[in-house]
Amino acid sequence: MKEIKIRSLCVISINVIGVIGLIYFAIPFLVHDTRIVNPNAMLPAEAWDWAGMILTFGLVPLLIANGFGFFFVRGKRKTVRFLFFIPSVVCLVIVYHYWTLAMAMG
Repeated sequence: MKEIKIRSLCVISINVIGVIGLIYFAIPFLVHDTRIVNPNAMLPAEAWDWAGMILTFGLVPLLIANGFGFFFVRGKRKTVRFLFFIPSVVCLVIVYHYWTLAMAMG
């Protein structure tokens, strides 16, 4: 029983880290921050573009972490456990918006 609680705690903490990362990178994208993150880079990018690309790379790991939360956290009804996928859906919507915006701009 203690092993199940430890596993659930680990899975929940991984999901919390994923949600914190989602919030951290979604804010510059959603406010369309145009400052240059690293002006000395070979290909400098604006903060919204950088955040959108990081969210694109982080979509699959976030989906995997949310899937672990769905399958390994027991004690709740299945319909309630589907709430673990809300961060993945939010990230998917942001990534879709990023790619349509990036393709429209050029």
